[in-house]
Amino acid sequence: MVDERLRIFYDLYERRKSIRQFADRPVEPEKIERLVISLGRAQSAANRQPWHFIILSDEEARGRIRDLFTKEGFKSAPLLVVACADPSQAWVRKSDNVNYAWVDVTIAITEMIGAATAEGLGTCWVAAIDAEAVKARLGIPEKIEVVAVIPIGYPEEELKREAKTRKPISEIIHHGKW
Repeated sequence: MVDERLRIFYDLYERRKSIRQFADRPVEPEKIERLVISLGRAQSAANRQPWHFIILSDEEARGRIRDLFTKEGFKSAPLLVVACADPSQAWVRKSDNVNYAWVDVTIAITEMIGAATAEGLGTCWVAAIDAEAVKARLGIPEKIEVVAVIPIGYPEEELKREAKTRKPISEIIHHGKW
């Protein structure tokens, strides 16, 4: 028998999906605060935390970048999180000089998306946005890179377990060697 805590944890990932239409309902400040805490607690390579997150929770702030979305549904999200990387602060793997800034930001956003799902909120990872325009409109320093914008809000339909189209496990898992 699966422990109840494990069932709740795995159920969360079965309910999570990309939401592109949001209900006309604000996200409560206490929920926003918990999402912010989840960002700050995320793992990062060598604990460098090479990230910055811009929280756009009021109409005026969201309006600065709303027109940059290519999908209409994102424009109605009551909360936007602009995820940014600072490559100068990131850990760099010595063997091949790979900078982990974007990896670390991705980890933090993924953890926040899980927290949002637990809160009953929908999210979508949006990379199809003009990063330079976002930087200009939000006053983001030149050395900082925009990784994604995450619209967050209550989905028009309740999050529930659904079948998802995914590659078969046999195509993505390799035991012992490729």
